[in-house]
Amino acid sequence: MKRLMALLAVLLVASFALIAADEPLQPGTVIEKGIASWYTSDKSESLTANGEIFDPNTLSAAHKSLKFGTIVRVTNLANGKSVDVRINDRGPYVDGRIIDLTPAAAKQIDMLKSGISSVDLTLIFEPEVPESKYNRAGDTGWYQIQVGAYSSLLTAYAQYDRLLNAGLKPYAEQLPDSQAVRLTVRWVPAYQLDRTMKALSALGFAEKNVLKKSEVNPYR
Repeated sequence: MKRLMALLAVLLVASFALIAADEPLQPGTVIEKGIASWYTSDKSESLTANGEIFDPNTLSAAHKSLKFGTIVRVTNLANGKSVDVRINDRGPYVDGRIIDLTPAAAKQIDMLKSGISSVDLTLIFEPEVPESKYNRAGDTGWYQIQVGAYSSLLTAYAQYDRLLNAGLKPYAEQLPDSQAVRLTVRWVPAYQLDRTMKALSALGFAEKNVLKKSEVNPYR
């Protein structure tokens, strides 16, 4: 037991020291570049992913991971036109596309006819509390990813070391009433989720075998 507690103390100190490795994004930062598209709904009063009614006339958009209520400036790289949109939905679900705009937003940057355009996304505002009627993994804008629980201290330490060397932020804790050690990758901002999942996959942690949970914002 003393050995377990000593090892956990070392791992926990290392985990907390890693929190400050990534600074939060600042307004005015270009956070992503890729292909934008636009979407609409054939059904009246369809709901967006945050529980709002979809309105094609609002300046809003769907993004795969940004916190609901985040405002980004979408700049059409073909003509320099831009529009500020509020994230209230998830998508797009087509490879290579980074944001789905409402028809009104697409019209603002003159991509309604073309359907798609190369754009960059600039962060304008990120709310402290997500603007969502639900409470699901990542709705805080941050993730923690549980990768496993290990009865062997040596195995837990080896896996912790692999995660650490991959540039991730592993966190170790002893399970209640157990000798097992649970390993979690913590403090993952939404914009780094895809990169983190690819890193975990390369280490042998398949996405289907890990558990994503909401995480507290370490900068608040």
